[in-house]
Amino acid sequence: MYHLFRTLATLFAIYNLLCIIRVALTWIPGLSYSPFVRFLSAICDPFLNLFSRIRWLHFGAIDFSPLLAIAVLSTTGSIFLSLGHGGHFTLESFLPLIIRSMWTIISDIILFFMIIVAARLIVALVGGDKNSSLWNQIDSSLSPLVYAITKPFSGGRPVAYRNALVFVLVLLIALNFGGRIAVSWLIDMCHRIPF
Repeated sequence: MYHLFRTLATLFAIYNLLCIIRVALTWIPGLSYSPFVRFLSAICDPFLNLFSRIRWLHFGAIDFSPLLAIAVLSTTGSIFLSLGHGGHFTLESFLPLIIRSMWTIISDIILFFMIIVAARLIVALVGGDKNSSLWNQIDSSLSPLVYAITKPFSGGRPVAYRNALVFVLVLLIALNFGGRIAVSWLIDMCHRIPF
């Protein structure tokens, strides 16, 4: 029985890797006609499309549903791996796994936005954003979020875009750091709950 769980864990890990490669290759234009990409699309897209229907995972042109799909695969693989190594799967081991998986999704989204905001801020500071269609596209998706985040803290007063970017970047760094502390505390509390 343990061999079956280990085999399932390996299969989930392989499929997870294929899904990650599939998602990464969608960022490279012109590859959709490649036989390898069509193969990946045929085996990965049915699963990934289940999550792409979740609307709250879409932010403008950015789709975060692959993060949830990959987290589900990773969590399921971890469960099978634990069972395959003779571990008993209990609520005590399940709750930390779910908390870690949820934090992985959230921290990946925070990290993604940190990188975008930092890159946008650097380009704005060096003046490389003049007449750039790329940065105009990024701004059209990013600026509503940046201003929505800064509005409650500015008392409704207008804030310069660069200042708003700095504020959001600092806030994202604080959220990432605070989230790690909170997740460690929650996992520690889960291990102390008598089951």
